[in-house]
Amino acid sequence: MALADYYEDLDEVLKEIKDLQAKGDSSGTDDKLEEAEEILGDIEIQMASILDQKEKKEAQSNYAKYKRKIDSLKRKALLGDGNSQAAAGPPGSGADKSRQGLDKLNQGRDMLMGTEEVGQKILSDLAVQKETIKRSTQTMKDTNSELSVAQKLANKMSRWWRA
Repeated sequence: MALADYYEDLDEVLKEIKDLQAKGDSSGTDDKLEEAEEILGDIEIQMASILDQKEKKEAQSNYAKYKRKIDSLKRKALLGDGNSQAAAGPPGSGADKSRQGLDKLNQGRDMLMGTEEVGQKILSDLAVQKETIKRSTQTMKDTNSELSVAQKLANKMSRWWRA
């Protein structure tokens, strides 16, 4: 399955999620969010096999864009539209402390997502380096084999000239 097909599927699921959120169907939204994350995981696996750097960077950019969309939809599903009772209230109240705690959690999550993106980039770079090493090793083996054949021919020619 090509990346474009995965992106099409993901777009459809994201549209369904938005429709479900508009209707207020939280259980259906959760199922669709899970489905979207599975598709995103498939995209991540497909990205690891891309060797062309330009294509890989474009795929990583698209991946990050969809990841942000899904995270935003998850946040919206968890917090609602931001018009909840806990969001209102005088400063210094329990709602204010709750809001501060939520802000800290969001900062930690953002930091974690950034770290995860860096980790994914490192993994993809390592995959490219692994392929390069495999090709280099194979080239070295082929060259060694050809050198062995050349050495044998040179030895035979040397014996022939001496005889």
